[in-house]
Amino acid sequence: MKKLIMVIAMALAGTLLAQDKAMTLADARGKINDVIKDPASMTAVMKQLSADDQTSFLAEVNAAISKMPGSTDEKASKFLDVDTAALRGAKEGNLTALVAEVYATVPPNALTVINESFAANMFNRAADPSKTYTDQQYTDISKSVLNKVQDRTSTADNAGVRNTFAILMLIRGSNGSPADLRDTLVNELRDPATKELAQNEWISPALGVGQEKTYDPMLGASDAGEQPKLDISLTYADALVALTGDLASECSLGDASSSLTAMLAPAFDDPFGGAGGISALPAVGGAGGLSTIPRTMDATKPYNPTYKRGDTVKGPGEEPTPEPWPYPGQTTY
Repeated sequence: MKKLIMVIAMALAGTLLAQDKAMTLADARGKINDVIKDPASMTAVMKQLSADDQTSFLAEVNAAISKMPGSTDEKASKFLDVDTAALRGAKEGNLTALVAEVYATVPPNALTVINESFAANMFNRAADPSKTYTDQQYTDISKSVLNKVQDRTSTADNAGVRNTFAILMLIRGSNGSPADLRDTLVNELRDPATKELAQNEWISPALGVGQEKTYDPMLGASDAGEQPKLDISLTYADALVALTGDLASECSLGDASSSLTAMLAPAFDDPFGGAGGISALPAVGGAGGLSTIPRTMDATKPYNPTYKRGDTVKGPGEEPTPEPWPYPGQTTY
């Protein structure tokens, strides 16, 4: 009887193992188009990959998104959606490496959106009031993240800008405490030239310190192109605990550590858009999403929201003349 129970137990274990059987990186590559079209499916693919293959696959997916046609805003939304789904499938202990991969492989202009979202949600100390970290713990975690990013970006283009994006995310997530976090993290930068630029030219404008907030100095330094809109939102507060727990275990912070898998589950348990679920990210054109972005900045064109519909815009001093409404072939704006 004991042998039978053992055989059944082994069979069940084999079944569970088969369900979570590792996918090869080559097989995963065949799904790149699928995960770009359906970002939520990225999580399932990631869960079947080894830790090393997870980072490689995320890099390849980000490279594919970079080559896609489409507007800056559409691609920024896609980066945020796909990369967040990738973090949802992180192997325990691999989340920090995946965050570093994001900062190393997403184009700098799209990092503006990821930076804002990660700071407001994933790394925000106030995201989960039931879990608190001392200033020292948050500092140690931030230094660990930044150094992981620096390790990864050492072979990436615009490494200094990318590393500074990570610093900005961590500063924002700290909610102002500790007050010296900015100086602490800048001092962690390994390149003297980047230290000077980050401290004196990049960080203050990006934080809006004493001026209107802008990433232009950083994007100009990286020749990154147009900055996308920053109104893309994402809510998954419990992921802060998962990520900081993952990092805390690396930093040997004692009771600050936690199980990545256990803590990720509540944040992402509803793949169909429940509260806190990853699909809370508005789809392109969805309510509250990128449909708020004008299709053209030219106010004389009908696709601009300020255009006086039903009239033809004339030059200065001329009166508009009525046009038929709706325009031929046009039903909505």
